[in-house]
Amino acid sequence: MRFGKSFLKISFLWILIFLILSLLPQPIWRGGVIAGLPSNLATSTPTHTQTPTPPETPTTPTSPSPTPSPTTPTVPETPTSPTPTVPQTPTMYTIPFPDIVGHPAEQAIRHLWIRGLVNGFPDGTFRPDAFLTRAEFSKLLTLSLGVTSFTPSTPSFFDVPPDHWAFPFIEGGRNLGIKPFFLFQGFPDGTFRPGAFITAAEALTLIARSKGWEDTLVTATPTSPFEDVPPEHWAFQEILACLAYGVVQSEKVSPDSPLSRGDAAIFFFRAIDQPAVKSIYISLSEQRLYALEGARIVYEFPTLTGKHGWPTPPGTFYVLEKAPAVDMRGGLGVEEYYVPNVPWVLFFISRVYAIHGNYWKPESYFGNDPTYTGSHGCVGLIPEHAKLLYDWAPVGTKIVITWERLKG
Repeated sequence: MRFGKSFLKISFLWILIFLILSLLPQPIWRGGVIAGLPSNLATSTPTHTQTPTPPETPTTPTSPSPTPSPTTPTVPETPTSPTPTVPQTPTMYTIPFPDIVGHPAEQAIRHLWIRGLVNGFPDGTFRPDAFLTRAEFSKLLTLSLGVTSFTPSTPSFFDVPPDHWAFPFIEGGRNLGIKPFFLFQGFPDGTFRPGAFITAAEALTLIARSKGWEDTLVTATPTSPFEDVPPEHWAFQEILACLAYGVVQSEKVSPDSPLSRGDAAIFFFRAIDQPAVKSIYISLSEQRLYALEGARIVYEFPTLTGKHGWPTPPGTFYVLEKAPAVDMRGGLGVEEYYVPNVPWVLFFISRVYAIHGNYWKPESYFGNDPTYTGSHGCVGLIPEHAKLLYDWAPVGTKIVITWERLKG
């Protein structure tokens, strides 16, 4: 009985102690960190004879820390604009002619294609070794001269009707410039034969004439620089001119053989940027002056030439001297005159005959019959026109004065 009371007293005492301790702070060990202390004051797990079993898998608590700065600075993003590159000189162009790669005419064909002067066939080929027709050559020559197509009401050749694909190009060359420069004359039977193959001699002749290179032609040559073009060949002079201007660069020309499309491209590639020869043509019947570069008209002006008794001499002359202004006198006691400060003078016969500006006659006189209102033999121009011609024509420019009508 005494033992039972003692046991109850001890149990009550333990319960009392437990209640008192539960009211005090709880310095309980949890995974090596004392609850209630800052994490930087926590020490390593203390040695203890009894390690309490944690309620869950222990983790080492870490206080939140800012995102660490990277040790390597962040490289700015590549700008949206393209990175500059070293310019490359283009050496090839993509064109739809796989059959010209490696061909001797490849560079020439590419050059002409880029300039819009040549094209290929519907199957994407160029066929550089195929022969060139007269119609195809007409288109190439006309486009290379910058001549717009021409469609007259009446065809010039009965075998080239208006519905022929080359009609505007053949007519454009036929009516290019003035009559001495009509390139496509056709055959005596009135045909052009557009589907016939053009020969090397015919092609080179037309190239030379289109550039006005006849001034470079010689009248006689004792020996020929060519293996197959003797001096008596009908196209010798024109082919020789093409040699002088670098269009022909071989001693063998095969003048009477059909010209291939590739060889034609080479000829035009060499000729297209060569300078054309300047010349002046004056039609006394039309009272017009034509300034030409090759076969292309650069200027066309009305003129006032010599009146009755004082004719302007026809013939072929050259600009001998230029003067911005001179005093002119003459008449030899018959009809003496004196005109000061005659502007923009191009002398072509000594200092007697000239093309010049005429400021003392009304503009209505120019381009009309000069029988009673004309000059004393010189070729008068409206002063503004004379200035343009003066600036354009160098000394040595050929002047052709003719009674032939040069237009139409």
